[in-house]
Amino acid sequence: MDSNWVYRAVQNGVLPEQHFEADVIVIKVYRLISQFVWPDRPRQRSRKHEIDTWQLSALHAARDAVTDPKTTPETTLWIMQDSVRVAHRRTERAALESVAADGHEPSLLDAQVALRLPIGRWIDELPSLLARIPKREPRRKTAARTSRTQPRSAA
Repeated sequence: MDSNWVYRAVQNGVLPEQHFEADVIVIKVYRLISQFVWPDRPRQRSRKHEIDTWQLSALHAARDAVTDPKTTPETTLWIMQDSVRVAHRRTERAALESVAADGHEPSLLDAQVALRLPIGRWIDELPSLLARIPKREPRRKTAARTSRTQPRSAA
């Protein structure tokens, strides 16, 4: 994971200064939705944008899914302009996508743009992802730095 996204998330208030390993999921969702533009809401890329309500809702739903005992690898996060839904089972996803088996009833997702994120799979893969990330050692002062801070001896 790119540390620039972590820095941006802390700077924009998405993550607190001290964050946890599970916040990797929040960063992954933030990375996607911070760049997403709804088709009917164009915006200038050159301007800094505040976090919208739909983005906050999606980030909170992702954070909650990490600790929710109902979360499985099948858990899916649906993000729409006016709501966020979490479906933990295939039957719940099917109910969102099609209310009636014959397709004659409109579903919640009909006639709108929706993002479908497989956060259950991401959460399931988190331990192996974290195991592959190399641990960083704290920075040590170099000899050149310490010699500059110490007073020079008079010769």
